[in-house]
Amino acid sequence: MENRDLREKWKYLHRHPEAREELRQEIRDSWERSYDYGVNPGLRENPYICTKTELARYQANSAYLIETSQPVMSALFEFVAGTSFVVILGDSNHCILKVIGDRESLAWAYSARLVEGSLWSEHLVGTNGGSLAMALARPISIFGYEHFCLFSHVAACSSAPLLDQGRIIGILAMAAPFKNVSNHTLGMVVAATNHIKTKMELERARLAHEVVTESMSEGVLVVNVNDQITYINSNCARMLKKSKESFLGNSLHDVFGHTPENHRFINAVSQGRTITDEDFTLTLARDRFLCNVTCNSLNHPDPAYAGSVVILRERQRINRIVRNSIGGGAKITFADIIGNNQRFLQAINTAKTAASTSSSILLLGESGTGKDLLAQAIHNESPRRNGPFLAINCAALPRELIASELFGYEDGAFTGARKGGNMGKFELADQGTIFLDEIGDMPLDLQVTLLRVLEEKAVMRLGGNRIVPVNVRIIAATNKDLESEVERNLFRRDLFYRLGVIRISIPPLRERLDDIELLAQYFLQQTCKRLGKSGMELSLDAIESFCCYQWPGNVREMQNVLEGAIQLTPGPVITPDFFPEYFKLQEHQNETKIRLPSSEITSEEKQIIIDCLHQHRFNKTATAKALGVSRRTLYRRLEKYGLI
Repeated sequence: MENRDLREKWKYLHRHPEAREELRQEIRDSWERSYDYGVNPGLRENPYICTKTELARYQANSAYLIETSQPVMSALFEFVAGTSFVVILGDSNHCILKVIGDRESLAWAYSARLVEGSLWSEHLVGTNGGSLAMALARPISIFGYEHFCLFSHVAACSSAPLLDQGRIIGILAMAAPFKNVSNHTLGMVVAATNHIKTKMELERARLAHEVVTESMSEGVLVVNVNDQITYINSNCARMLKKSKESFLGNSLHDVFGHTPENHRFINAVSQGRTITDEDFTLTLARDRFLCNVTCNSLNHPDPAYAGSVVILRERQRINRIVRNSIGGGAKITFADIIGNNQRFLQAINTAKTAASTSSSILLLGESGTGKDLLAQAIHNESPRRNGPFLAINCAALPRELIASELFGYEDGAFTGARKGGNMGKFELADQGTIFLDEIGDMPLDLQVTLLRVLEEKAVMRLGGNRIVPVNVRIIAATNKDLESEVERNLFRRDLFYRLGVIRISIPPLRERLDDIELLAQYFLQQTCKRLGKSGMELSLDAIESFCCYQWPGNVREMQNVLEGAIQLTPGPVITPDFFPEYFKLQEHQNETKIRLPSSEITSEEKQIIIDCLHQHRFNKTATAKALGVSRRTLYRRLEKYGLI
């Protein structure tokens, strides 16, 4: 059909509404809407052209769509070059973003106002291919006189909507003079839109994959069947202290070299062996990395897509997570330790000095004197304060479990062993401190192993054959007389000397009489706060009872006695009535055991008290301490002798 015939047909359809029945239903409906919008069918050109600023804004908003579509549009145009066709990309606002063609086709497109920045909304220019494809949400072709406006009646246009996750984000179209129309055009447009959709889906999947792998705390390495590294995430490059570029495209052998441990890692990956949580010490240049490795094969019929995925985890980070889950860590500092007693302060000062060293420390003291608290304070004062602190009670574990707890074990080391093995406390405490409480209860055969660990600074898991280097500071503690245990061959002499490079004795509470009231008031405040009670106080009789008691359980016993009294006391004042029966019984026994020449009233006894008062400048607390009695007992004696 010639242009003149197209024009006559177009005029006839506008003048005779009944003739429009021959139009396809979707075209007829669009014409009706166009009339309703008030579109002028006699428009000789499209007057709706964006300014350069507006076009730039539209293109910026659809930058990803343009970037994805443009290569496909160029490839599509190659098929129709020289046929006067142009390839058009429009956005969801009906604005043409890109037009691709040769000089001849672009000249025709310009005359038809199919230019970048032109608007083709149905309510502006009536029925056209792009707006109708968007309205119908499906591909469609419009030929010549089917266009609503005069300026388009000699064109043919095949359009298809571009969908992204079910949402229309634009259209792709091919347009040409009507005389060049082809039955294959719409199929080509549909194939191109499907290609663009697939590209966007693949890009979305790639971005999701990248976000996931870049968000992982683990290192990710992908290796092909030729042992070339095809992917590495940022965390892996950071862990291994190299740029991504230094890995990509290079072989495992070139990157990791040929140290024995590296060779074991390369062989495992190259052979496609499945590895689950296996430890490797990798060496790159002068840096050594203790890694936990998981490796799985990528199986594919096409070797180009086969290979292995390797997950690397920093052993130190895993250790930190495990420590957090088992409650490891030192919370106490020297500022939290209370006391003014001279012997106690001497022990604290020695501990502060020892904290700055790397030597092993042996804490000596009765149960309940606070050896565990002092160990935490030493760690927090030491250069290892940012490292782990792990405590293990050698007396609390069955003999057969101590070795596996301290040194770990490999998979299958013994019946009931955890699959994959387990790290010991020494590995978990690497770069930090391990506190071995009740060291005097460690079996002799394990003392040999512990001594070897201290000398070699390395451990070997039970059932294993690999040496794992560890850098750990040892603090040990005991309530036993280890020197006596050594003489009785119950504790190794060499281990005793190795552990006791620095020895700190903590005095029992009964030898810290001047700290008893201070500690009692402190624990009262702390316990009341923890129990949600306020306004409670100790009576003078209660304080005197505390000073008179021998405290065989030391500070820990005081805390427990106080908590029980706080819970049982109905009022705000705690009296001895709420102390345990055994507590009051011993207090009475202690009062009858004062260190004076006789329990009878004699002039010699009176003179001893007077001399002691003068010696301590009439300080009642110091005098009572020197005489070995409570202040209450001293006051009774003073009253009986008429000294007050």
